[in-house]
Amino acid sequence: MITNVPTSDDYYTSGKELLNFAWDATASLLVEFGQAGYYGFEPADIEEMSDAYWAAAKRTLTTALTVVQQAVELIIKGRIVEISPYLLISDIPARWPSPYDSTDPIDFEDFRTIDAQDLIRVHDTFAQKAFNAEFTNKFNELRKIRNVVMHSVGKKVSVTVAEVVDSALFMHKALFPAESWFTIRREFLRRAPDSELGASEFATNNTCHEATIVKDLLQPAQIQAYLGVDKKQHSFVCPACLDDANTDGGFEYRLAVLRPKGSGTTELYCPVCNGIHIVRRQPCEDKNCPSTVISEESCRCLLCTTYQRGVDDPA
Repeated sequence: MITNVPTSDDYYTSGKELLNFAWDATASLLVEFGQAGYYGFEPADIEEMSDAYWAAAKRTLTTALTVVQQAVELIIKGRIVEISPYLLISDIPARWPSPYDSTDPIDFEDFRTIDAQDLIRVHDTFAQKAFNAEFTNKFNELRKIRNVVMHSVGKKVSVTVAEVVDSALFMHKALFPAESWFTIRREFLRRAPDSELGASEFATNNTCHEATIVKDLLQPAQIQAYLGVDKKQHSFVCPACLDDANTDGGFEYRLAVLRPKGSGTTELYCPVCNGIHIVRRQPCEDKNCPSTVISEESCRCLLCTTYQRGVDDPA
């Protein structure tokens, strides 16, 4: 008898936790760099300081990338466990823990499991749908980098912050296509240790801040693929995120877009809450605001966020 047999959710949960760990380290660097002005740097000085800042962040970035790879390995194991957890067991039967040495059941963790290099092959052999070539190539590239970083000082490894962000978002989207990473990220922030100190109140603010930085950092095609929004499209404040955020210091993160684009569209999509919100298409009552997108939920303009007196509160 074998006990402590893992479930796919066990691996998915652990994998997402590692993704969040890697993301947290990377996002912290981006947020800190974005605050250079508060440290007295002028725009010209920031550009000059940039190379030195990211050079100093090399070890953090390479470590974050190796953690992304480890997260992906765990999630792939979860995919394999959905088929059968026993596919993870490596070695010939003669090397398995003996069922005759004790009357106690064998713990699954006593078995040696398959190596990372075999995960894709095992999955693709038994799964109904194999991973595509793009995913496999990306996985193998990350594994090579991880091996260099873990087994040497990694002097020849150089990665940019954009590459780490892209890798994390690519892998999450490939493995959990129905999910929005920033929805997952917000939940992690709500459960983080500093939530006990009251930080959870700012989880939406911080998530929207990170999403805004990423939107500026990555290319339009990447933003479309990972966030599901057109980077060049006019964006608006999400009414649900606005309602959930701490607005004592204001809240002006505009990440939601109309779907589809057009003057008659009445649906707004937000990549942070991953929700569709109904809007009214009528001019904002503030004559200085060009918006024609008014929230049905809160009766607020979703560009300047002012309440609309001439709109009946649906509540």
